[in-house]
Amino acid sequence: MRTFLFPILVALGTATACAQPAPAAELKLDLGGGVKMDLVLVPAGGFDQGSPATEAGREADESPQRRVTLTRDYYLGKHPVTRGQFARFVESTRYKTEAEQGPSGGFGVVDGKLVQQKRFHWRDPGFPQTDEHPVVIVTAQDAKAFCRWLGTRARRDCTLPTEAQWEHACRAGTTGAHYLEPVDEVAWHRGNSGGQTHPVGLKKPNALGLHDLYGPVWQWCADWYAPYRAGAATDPLQTNPNLSDKPRQVLRGGSFLSDVSHARSAERYRNDARSRNADNGFRVVCAVTERPAPPPAPPRPPRPAQASTPAAGAQPSPPAPSQVRFPSQSSRGFNPFGLLMIPALLFIGYKVLKAVFGSFGGRPNVLDSSTLTPRGAAELLGAGARPIAQRFAFRLTDSGFYINGPQEAVGSVIEYTADLGERVLTDEIAFTPGPEGQFIFTGARPKSVSVRSTGGQLGTTGGAVSSSLDDDPHRSSFSSTSSRRSFPSAY
Repeated sequence: MRTFLFPILVALGTATACAQPAPAAELKLDLGGGVKMDLVLVPAGGFDQGSPATEAGREADESPQRRVTLTRDYYLGKHPVTRGQFARFVESTRYKTEAEQGPSGGFGVVDGKLVQQKRFHWRDPGFPQTDEHPVVIVTAQDAKAFCRWLGTRARRDCTLPTEAQWEHACRAGTTGAHYLEPVDEVAWHRGNSGGQTHPVGLKKPNALGLHDLYGPVWQWCADWYAPYRAGAATDPLQTNPNLSDKPRQVLRGGSFLSDVSHARSAERYRNDARSRNADNGFRVVCAVTERPAPPPAPPRPPRPAQASTPAAGAQPSPPAPSQVRFPSQSSRGFNPFGLLMIPALLFIGYKVLKAVFGSFGGRPNVLDSSTLTPRGAAELLGAGARPIAQRFAFRLTDSGFYINGPQEAVGSVIEYTADLGERVLTDEIAFTPGPEGQFIFTGARPKSVSVRSTGGQLGTTGGAVSSSLDDDPHRSSFSSTSSRRSFPSAY
């Protein structure tokens, strides 16, 4: 029977696969505020990663050359992320880059060299830029924050490209040092840039229609830097940060400050993941498949009708038979109804104590409100405590907060509100939590946060979430200066 059914199942599977529509050659994303982003489809396939010993300008870490196979199609940004696109992200999230948060600023350009000054960050790299220039002085962490935001808007998985994805797309089927000659027609480098970035798209594209792969900025990749492993590889991604002299993240493509020899498909570079240089930028990868649309929110149940107040002088209507109360024969002494109340009070007390003392162990302050009304919870826990409905929970940090929620809410669109004291942030996100929850960057520690859906409020919390996240700066484990340190230039 199995032998008979197998060919039928294979035929059905093939027919289903053939029925799947082919992905579009380009993906156009709306970032809001009139800002768009174009991405190009990169088909799956294989290529030789690295360079042969005969290639001019070859570096030692481009060996051994190996055969790499990528098994999935993906979309890659047509250009590096521009200043205008990054500005839209900042406008939407109030994000502050690491250069803006740190006391020393970033590395801007002064007399053709990278110099660290407090004033240098993505808005001021030391040379003039427009919204069409690639954004610079962004760390790998800044780039990942942009990708998370983009993924929420696009309802797709959006990340930095792996080193293999970047080189496969750059080569576009070519095997030489450059995808097109002469190199000046496709690359920005020290010899032709004038010491600054230029608007994206001015150089000729490769066969896939991708621009600016050789300069004007080094582009962050998802991999940690390490020597290539000998032998063929499939969908490689280096996740171990400890395989070089110190943890460094890969960048590709050369820059307006680097020599023309770095403008090659196989060229590798690395830097501290939190370095903030005026020639570091990035481009994004987005998944071909879109996340399923969230299910519609269930309709809110109608509120029970309230009894009307009788007019003055009117006689109140007699109560319904089920509402008539008869005095107990034991009302003057022993009341049997008191015994029935004891289990109920014990159950409510157990729930309250579990919710309160459960937060003392470092867990989020979650109160299951299915057994208590908001008013009842406030009376039992104090005026400053508010129940978190629908099992949504929050964990505050010095720069934002994590949201955790029920599995059935994953993929749905929720609206969050974060009160920062001097301002209130509100935005919509697709709820896609990671192992620690879904992080929302606010740039400062919120005083309170809440989430809502079209079906009503899902959860809310106020004040400190747990004892390990005390809002008192003298006792908080998150020092205001603990992450403020200088990162030297890699040059």
